[in-house]
Amino acid sequence: MKLITDTGSLMSQQQAQDLNITLLPLQVAVGGKNYRDYFELASDKFVEMIKNAVPTSSQPAIGEVIEAYENVKEALHITMTKGLSATYDSALGILESGDFKHITLFNSKTLAGTEKYLVELAAKLIDSTPIEQIIERMEQCLTSCQSYLIPSDFDFLRRGGRLSPIAATLSGLMKIKPIVTQTEGSQKLEKFGVARTMSNALDQIIDKMIQNGVDFRHKVYISHAFNMEAAQMAFDKIKEKIQNIEIDVLELSPVMITQGGPGCLAVQYILKDNG
Repeated sequence: MKLITDTGSLMSQQQAQDLNITLLPLQVAVGGKNYRDYFELASDKFVEMIKNAVPTSSQPAIGEVIEAYENVKEALHITMTKGLSATYDSALGILESGDFKHITLFNSKTLAGTEKYLVELAAKLIDSTPIEQIIERMEQCLTSCQSYLIPSDFDFLRRGGRLSPIAATLSGLMKIKPIVTQTEGSQKLEKFGVARTMSNALDQIIDKMIQNGVDFRHKVYISHAFNMEAAQMAFDKIKEKIQNIEIDVLELSPVMITQGGPGCLAVQYILKDNG
């Protein structure tokens, strides 16, 4: 049994290799040239490249997905959330158009750190647990899972259609930080709130997390685009307000940075597996 996932999980090539996972790179385009997320473009180089360019992102190359399917006898493919990426729908189209009954496709309904958690859970179980039970346990984790994004560049949200041009301009002039979150169906980003400072934005997010019952049974991911100061602030605030919470701090991939811009910060939580 093989496990397949995408770089939307923030899984590095080395981590995927260590866990025997087939890693499919999402794609990012800068200056008219396509790059394979992580494989051909590191996050630090990407940030330098987009200072004077408009990046866009897309799903893994169809040819790479087909090749991954053809090279396994049986596999579980975990994709980043349907709606925020075409990765799931593209993979589903491949399954429906070819002889790939040996592939089980799972929409993670999330991305970044919390998708990484599900992939790591599946990797731990893949050799000893039926796929149906792995999916059940991942679904249980997703019963309490949410993502929040604090972009530092309003233009990135505007270009991605996630913030209107007028709202982006006004927010920039007023120095207001928008906070966005996944919708209930996990397929879109919607406005959660606004804040004057990063500290206030984090307070709003943490208050909502506590209201949602986030505690030691959950795992929190703080992911940043070269903004360690904000990541440390988030880490300290969460540790102060939620006792015995487990937190991982990650660096966002080029494709993820495309969504929120350099300096953006994501805070996510997911219910830990208790199986």
